[in-house]
Amino acid sequence: MSQAVKVPYRMNLADLPEMHVTPPSQDAPSTLSVKMAYGTDTGMMVARREKGYHSRPHKHDSEQWNFILDGEIWFFIDQHGFRCVKGDIVRVPRNLIHWTWVRAASGCVMVETHTPQLTGDPDLAKRAYSMGLPGEDVDPTKGVNNLWVEYPQAGEIERRALAADPD
Repeated sequence: MSQAVKVPYRMNLADLPEMHVTPPSQDAPSTLSVKMAYGTDTGMMVARREKGYHSRPHKHDSEQWNFILDGEIWFFIDQHGFRCVKGDIVRVPRNLIHWTWVRAASGCVMVETHTPQLTGDPDLAKRAYSMGLPGEDVDPTKGVNNLWVEYPQAGEIERRALAADPD
């Protein structure tokens, strides 16, 4: 009888290791809970952000897609800001300055994908789960990292977006 070969085509979210990450914040430091897997080109994470999470403006050399699973979050991309709720999809093009702010008591849970994967941070690289096959180049250090930027107009962009929101 042959032994079953384990192949990394499938992973249950419950089996991914949970990471707690504290990126630079505009307000008091806050931590997000992340579960992350990656392959040769794309990384995917499910992240929970609590009320008060307010990331600093940043960019990265990867395209980012987000799907809001629960709660709500404000996205600010370039000169635009908008409130996102469960079911919304958001795309952030490569190298475009963006940031988020969780203002709702419910927090936010969302799926994020990055192509190439966001494993350039050494801490994420060593804790994210590789779903690569034997012989595939799934070196996490080839991934990209967030580049935090000074963006003095961020406050004005936030004020304008919040004032325009009907809720």
